[in-house]
Amino acid sequence: MTSRIAVAVMIVLVSVSISLHAGEVRVDLFTRTGVGQVVVTPGTADVEICEGESRKNCLTARPGVTAKCAMGSNSIRCDAGDSTHAFRSVSAHAESVFRLDVSPRASASADAMRGVIVRAAKMRASGARLHAVAIIDIETYVTGVLAGEAATFKSPAALEAMAVVARSWAVASRGRHEADGYDFCSLTHCQFFRPPLGPEGITVFTFAAEETSGRVLKFRGKLIDAYYSAHCGGRTASAASVWPDRAAPYLVSVSDPYCAKDKRRSWNQTVSWADITQVVKEALIPDLRGTVRELIVDQKDDSGRARKLRLVTDQVEFVDANAFRYALNRRLGWNTLKSNLYDIRPGSGGLIFRGRGLGHGVGLCQTGAEQLGQMGTGFDRILAHYFPGTSVGRGDDGNSPRVLSSAHFEFHFPLSEEARVAESLSYLERELARLRARARHLAARIHVRTHATTQDFIRATGQPGWVSGSNDGRKIDLQPLKILAARGILHSTLHHELLHLVVHPLRARGVPGWYEEGMILYLTGENVSLQGTTPADSSSAASRARMQASYAKARERVAELARQRGEGALWEALERPTQDDLKWFKAAQ
Repeated sequence: MTSRIAVAVMIVLVSVSISLHAGEVRVDLFTRTGVGQVVVTPGTADVEICEGESRKNCLTARPGVTAKCAMGSNSIRCDAGDSTHAFRSVSAHAESVFRLDVSPRASASADAMRGVIVRAAKMRASGARLHAVAIIDIETYVTGVLAGEAATFKSPAALEAMAVVARSWAVASRGRHEADGYDFCSLTHCQFFRPPLGPEGITVFTFAAEETSGRVLKFRGKLIDAYYSAHCGGRTASAASVWPDRAAPYLVSVSDPYCAKDKRRSWNQTVSWADITQVVKEALIPDLRGTVRELIVDQKDDSGRARKLRLVTDQVEFVDANAFRYALNRRLGWNTLKSNLYDIRPGSGGLIFRGRGLGHGVGLCQTGAEQLGQMGTGFDRILAHYFPGTSVGRGDDGNSPRVLSSAHFEFHFPLSEEARVAESLSYLERELARLRARARHLAARIHVRTHATTQDFIRATGQPGWVSGSNDGRKIDLQPLKILAARGILHSTLHHELLHLVVHPLRARGVPGWYEEGMILYLTGENVSLQGTTPADSSSAASRARMQASYAKARERVAELARQRGEGALWEALERPTQDDLKWFKAAQ
């Protein structure tokens, strides 16, 4: 019998977590390799290095004394003066900022991040690897991004333009790695972050951040999606042609004669038929028959970039050019095909791709921005060229994350969504109470996040804009609550995603994924039509139609089983399928 759960809702008046202040972000340092050693240098106040967030079992580093932390045999070992402590996880706090010097795991000391000025830091062990998260103000973050992404810039105006773009992206994308306990990784997946070195920490990157402090790009008063790439090859790409769900009037293709002057814009790459065939079979068309013997650009976008490729084996197939480039680069190296701005010619044993540019080409072109800056163009005019119709403004429109907590949920939301959060939390608690007998694998505290815009949801989850919610087995991401409420699907979406967290860990081996989805649709009583924004192109519309059809079939199969054997049999088949159940799954496929 399920016990009732009292719903206790309270406001947590901070951004993102209890240790994060407004205007701060959490950055995971050396995300790919992990950390070898962290040196903590106090500023004007003691630094307390403690077990987790408890503020207990603490080691104190006083001004003038450094502390060093590194992985031990099965714990994090920290030394300060004559004292040594062993921790499972570490939090470092002080009344004033302090400095971190962080060395990567198994790498040269020259690669260390020196002089990271933080208000707090966290460390945790993952197997034999140590991870360190620095809590820094956003201007420090922008400075580090400039050092990582724009280290070759010589023009102050180009650096200032990059600072505004980097800050705009960071403000809009805060919480990108929320499930991992931080906002941003230090890789190009987010923005490449390298704290700069210089006399007393002052560099050209510091000046660029300070000159544009707090300024972001806006379109009609709202924060934009700000993108950039290294080299557009003479013309930028529209977001609509690269990511149809992210189309925006300020992310259109514009001519860039400034970038076109750069002599490094052209490249050639030869790829063998064997590699092309293997990539297509592994990543794009698993049931491909025969080997690829012809590959041509079938369709280009408005900037001249390949959009759709036609390939010939024993049959004719079409593949998305973006998907092909990512799959090929994942296998052969990330700069194999530097962009989609290419033509294809026959070569010895394969094909020759002759192209221009580096990166996706959307938004600001770093090469062109540098050329414009060298010509004396101001940073605001540089931005106006690459983001037509935008203006430089201040602030984040109140979309910094807030947190509302209940007994079992932690709801992260922008201020614009505050009105519906408490009611959504209450609904989730009621549904969890009904499911409690089967929710034995749920975490003690479930993270839920709603986004300010559909674009924010797409960027955070990678899902198309017509999907209402998403989860990765640990947390739930939602479209803006006001959009879900307007469509009349707020409660059904919350119920659906919560059921996924409950049902998925119970699914036994041999039980297909369609059964899980069909069971959830049956239990929620949802209309199978996928409500959301209309896809921007025909390929997205076709994908949506295919998914809708398969969801409808899955729900129908599950409903048939429930009619024959009762609803309780659905859970039995999920957790403890008999041989007859497994045969039924196969037949129903």
